[in-house]
Amino acid sequence: MLIMNSFEKFHPVLTAHYTLDWLTQTPVKQVDDLFNSPYFTTVSAERLPNEIFDTIKGVNRIMRKVMNGSQLTWGITNSNTMVFKGIITVSGFNANQQTGILDFTFVKQEDQGLSEVIQRVVEFVKDHFSFTHLAVNIDTPVKAIEDILSENHFKTTDQRHFKLTLPPAD
Repeated sequence: MLIMNSFEKFHPVLTAHYTLDWLTQTPVKQVDDLFNSPYFTTVSAERLPNEIFDTIKGVNRIMRKVMNGSQLTWGITNSNTMVFKGIITVSGFNANQQTGILDFTFVKQEDQGLSEVIQRVVEFVKDHFSFTHLAVNIDTPVKAIEDILSENHFKTTDQRHFKLTLPPAD
């Protein structure tokens, strides 16, 4: 599934306005603050910490998964203000799975920023992995997320499960 044996070189990833880097590059307090403000999230990201100690354990658990090659998770920081805005994860690297899973947690008041980040991560996945599809699952339909996923060419039939067909590798 991977072009490289390790995810180590897959950071930072840049968009026009955001830097995606390992969560360990973001102060834990900023990660914790995200969960105490209004945010959008996906099903797999819904078990979020409610105390800073849980945030520390969560960041460590996530980074172990990254280093073990089972998921790619980046913290999302505004490149101009250096303010932490969210987390995005790509998983599905086990057993030649053809569908990658995209999960995210992102501040609500900047939904267009989430669109920019998703667009970049989709391009990154197309460039580096051999998934045929990318899926996003949300627990409760949210119009803003539906719009963002639709503008990034994800299709849905029930407003909870979204799928993007990726072009075959060259």
